[in-house]
Amino acid sequence: MRPVDPRLLRHAGAARRLLVASVLLGVAEAGLLVAQALLLARLIAGTVTAGQGLDALGGTLGWLAATALARGLVGYLRDWLAHRTGASVTSRLRLLLLDRAALLAPHGLAGRPTGELTTLATRGIDALEEYFGRYLPQLGLAAVVPFAVLGWVATEDPVAAGIMLVTLPLIPLFMVLIGWATQAQTDRRWRRLARLSGHFLDVVAGLPTLKVFGRAGAQAENIRAITDSYRRGTLRTLRIAFLSSFALELLATLSVALVAVSIGMRLVHGDLGLETALVVLVLAPEVYLPLRQVGARFHAAQEGLAAAAEVFEVLETEPPTDGGAPVPTRPALRLERAVVRYPGRSGEALAATSLSVAPGETVVLTGPSGSGKSTALRALLGLVRPESGRVLVGGVELASLDLAAWHREVAWVPQRPLLFAGTVGENVRLARPEAGDAEVAAALAEAAAGELDPGLPLGPGGAGLSAGQRQRVALARAFLADRPILLLDEPTAALDGPTEAAVVAAIRRHGAGRTVVLVSHRPALGALADRMIHVKHRPSEAAPPPTPRPPAVEAGEPAGADAPAAPGAAGPAAAEGPALRWARRLARGGRVRLALAMVWGALALGSAVGLMATSGWLISRAWEQPPVLYLLVAVTATRAFGLGRAAFRYAERLLGHDAVLRLLAGLRVAVYQRLERLAPAGLGRAGRGDLLSRVVADVDALQDYFLRWLLPVTAAGGVGVAAVVFTGWLLPVAGLALAAGLLLAGVAVPALTAALARRAESRLAPARGALAERVVDLMTGTDELLVAGALPRRRAALAAADRELTGLARRSAGTTALAGGLTAVLTGATVAAAGWAGVPAVAGGELAGVWLATVVLVPLAAFEAVAGLPAAVQHRQRARRAAERVREVLTAPEPVREPERPAPTPDGPFPLRLRGLTARHPGRPAPALRGVDLELTAGRRIAVVGASGAGKTTLAHCLLRFLDAERGTYTLAGTEATALRGETVRRWVGLCAQDAHVFDSTLRENLLLARPSAAEAELRAALGRARLLTWVDSLPDGLDTRVGEGGARISGGQRQRLALARALLADFPVLVLDEPAEHLDLETADALTDDLLAAAEGRAAVLITHRLAGVEAVDEVLVLDAGRVVQRGAPAELAAVAGPYRALLARETAAARVPEPAGGR
Repeated sequence: MRPVDPRLLRHAGAARRLLVASVLLGVAEAGLLVAQALLLARLIAGTVTAGQGLDALGGTLGWLAATALARGLVGYLRDWLAHRTGASVTSRLRLLLLDRAALLAPHGLAGRPTGELTTLATRGIDALEEYFGRYLPQLGLAAVVPFAVLGWVATEDPVAAGIMLVTLPLIPLFMVLIGWATQAQTDRRWRRLARLSGHFLDVVAGLPTLKVFGRAGAQAENIRAITDSYRRGTLRTLRIAFLSSFALELLATLSVALVAVSIGMRLVHGDLGLETALVVLVLAPEVYLPLRQVGARFHAAQEGLAAAAEVFEVLETEPPTDGGAPVPTRPALRLERAVVRYPGRSGEALAATSLSVAPGETVVLTGPSGSGKSTALRALLGLVRPESGRVLVGGVELASLDLAAWHREVAWVPQRPLLFAGTVGENVRLARPEAGDAEVAAALAEAAAGELDPGLPLGPGGAGLSAGQRQRVALARAFLADRPILLLDEPTAALDGPTEAAVVAAIRRHGAGRTVVLVSHRPALGALADRMIHVKHRPSEAAPPPTPRPPAVEAGEPAGADAPAAPGAAGPAAAEGPALRWARRLARGGRVRLALAMVWGALALGSAVGLMATSGWLISRAWEQPPVLYLLVAVTATRAFGLGRAAFRYAERLLGHDAVLRLLAGLRVAVYQRLERLAPAGLGRAGRGDLLSRVVADVDALQDYFLRWLLPVTAAGGVGVAAVVFTGWLLPVAGLALAAGLLLAGVAVPALTAALARRAESRLAPARGALAERVVDLMTGTDELLVAGALPRRRAALAAADRELTGLARRSAGTTALAGGLTAVLTGATVAAAGWAGVPAVAGGELAGVWLATVVLVPLAAFEAVAGLPAAVQHRQRARRAAERVREVLTAPEPVREPERPAPTPDGPFPLRLRGLTARHPGRPAPALRGVDLELTAGRRIAVVGASGAGKTTLAHCLLRFLDAERGTYTLAGTEATALRGETVRRWVGLCAQDAHVFDSTLRENLLLARPSAAEAELRAALGRARLLTWVDSLPDGLDTRVGEGGARISGGQRQRLALARALLADFPVLVLDEPAEHLDLETADALTDDLLAAAEGRAAVLITHRLAGVEAVDEVLVLDAGRVVQRGAPAELAAVAGPYRALLARETAAARVPEPAGGR
């Protein structure tokens, strides 16, 4: 454990002046404390020993008030500077981290999941503000103030200085010893939090998949286990941290008590004057305080230090650099025996591949799934660099070119294009933000997406559009970019025949005079080729790069109106009362622990007041030199209060945190369970980053309601009343003055703070969510942003979100600093008022002289109880907004109503019937399905075809009860589906979605989601039926190969077949196959479709497809158009009569007549 990390110190250089100013202000504040001690000692000693009155001590009282005013001003400036220092450095560090992460993202970012990186860039960086703003300045103070004060004490009382000199080194010694223990615990705690964040994002993206296989409940248990592990780890860390605070406080308190007893004994023997004794008594705690605060600040900053280690892992990873050479005009493109291998993988993603593309030529890359076609495009883009071989642009090594300039020459549509939250038009303008509305509309029309409104809002990943519509928006984006080179990776995937034909014609028009490289398994694109290059398959460990893939949009809904809003996005924030009452109800299970924590907290504060009161009386009484026996009770009480203060504080912290952490762990699970009930239709435009912020930052913020509001307020109330009563008993006027001061500091100042900070505090949690959403967007879409040239704009938007959050935090911190300054002024003013009342009371015999020190010094300790209340009010406001955001998720309306009393479960699903089924997505003006009839019996196979956005995926969601009918009926074995629980329906009706989620785990664990008890042989059989077994057997780790976040380490076709194998393993009586052969080469796709339909023996199958190959084997075909069945019948019958099916078949047959692949590799 190092007191200063040189790497962090280098980043603090930009704020060095602020740090120095903060330290100087701290030194000034310490000087004012010395002045206050001298003035108090003069006041008390002058009254008690010399019998002076207000006429002689009025000036002292005036200076005491002036010192309080100066302390308030200096304290305000120091606190304000502390936040500004921390905020400026952490903001800069956050942007540096994200800039470096964006450069590393195409190369895998060391496999770091998006959720972990998002938490690192938000909460992890935020935690460093304590390090820069509080810990470093305090470290400077600790190096100066104790020795300066100790030096002054040594000139007045060498014995007390000797005691301090002996005990003072024990504090840093204990700090180091305990710090070593806490550092390891904190590192583990941070890793657990990062793991929780990554796991949560992965699970949220795959909720529909988990629901299909009935594993959503099991994932709740996984999240419960992870959160419970995080809670236990946090409590272990806190137990050590609190033990550290306990040890430091105990050492300091006992040392001060030892000094007080020593002073008392020497006063009794006449070896010390009262004024000197009082000065030393008041200053003794200030010798230990800076070092204690260093320990406290260090422990508070340890989470940030744990995060910093991971931040520097990213910052110290050097990204590949380009040569900066100019890009040749109209260059030829060439791969020369290029071999690509991704970090952490032993197999080759692209194996010794050579190809060339002449300027203005259109080349189509074909080959089996996993052969490296997509990797070849990424190599041409410079997003990956070959391990051997070369990538040449115009005869020049790509690595030597200016990569940004090269990207300005290229428009790229990846295999799974990412659409960002925003409008359709904003997504189309990604590469050309200056394009006008007419140009956007023209690009959409050119991409056969003219029906889409450019102003249509989309959720993250393009939620609100079908897969085909998302594909066409990405193509419109490439057309609008108007660049001389087009790289298109399966641009017609998920498109029906007529739309595919229109897109092929558009590519032909747009590609005229341009260099075009297409990757395709579809024959229609072959007609565009000047040459076709077959990329040969070689067994390899994985094909695509380990980069974050776009979030799966498994809801795949057609465009129409606005997608459902994120939980709580529409409508005003909930009222203050309900949110906090709800938070209090959550804590019912931990009431006993919280109540005990309140008691221990009050006793800790009471011990501090008792210690000051007893010490003051002890010193004054000792000056009268009574027999030592008369002082023994006070000496014992002083020690007891010193021990009690530290022990009670330790117990209060431990019990309070234990109770609240149990509450938060349960709440995180409850949030997940609610999201599971909402998915997929009810989540709508809810961004993964914002949801992550709610489940991590907002849930954590709720602990502040209990720990930083409820406990301090109850303790302050009890101790404040006790202090006022005790002081009033001694001297009523002083009691009134203390009551007035405490009310002003504990009620008026917090009320002012609340009023000033209300707007900023209410916006902090949403601003954190917005920042997290920006980070997720940036990290999932880095590749496309880089090539489009949009990364600087996204980075600027992220920087703006960071500035907004920093600005809100600055306003909040400014209010806190103001409250601290006002409280310091009120503390000094109250002490002066107590002195003003006590001096004449002693002179008039109304108050015994030995009690004057108690009357004057008790307010100093009593104000410790209310000093934190302004900050507590702000924590309450912050917690209220966080509670509202969490509650918005927990109270969001469910899109599917589960029956209160489910009907008896039938023996099976057959016959499965839809009659007149009409369904509408939440918030949509028009139904997505209208009057659909369908009947399935065992062994019956039905194909559903139609244009993109016709309602095919919506039909699948209705069959699985992801969406309920608005009108019509859906029955299974005669029982209404709405009378059965959704999980019951999904035990019979399964889905292999076109965007089925693959979890960041191994192949084995992804398969076992379908059937946890499956044996190895069953896993292998399912892989064989999905035609994936040969590839899995070629992998060094076989079934234990990790697939990466969202399946990023395997190809699109492999990902699709893995999802299919999982669905087959589940052995559903009814299996809905949504584009099961997408992203596969034609030979594999046709064979796989035949195998799937043949495997439906004794089961029912619904095949949703754009390709008609293999459809002749089904019993019935439904042709959908705009949500209606416009044609139905046996395939042969439909092919024989004029109609939509026959037209689709004719187009597909014509598209299949393409030239044979040319030679080459």
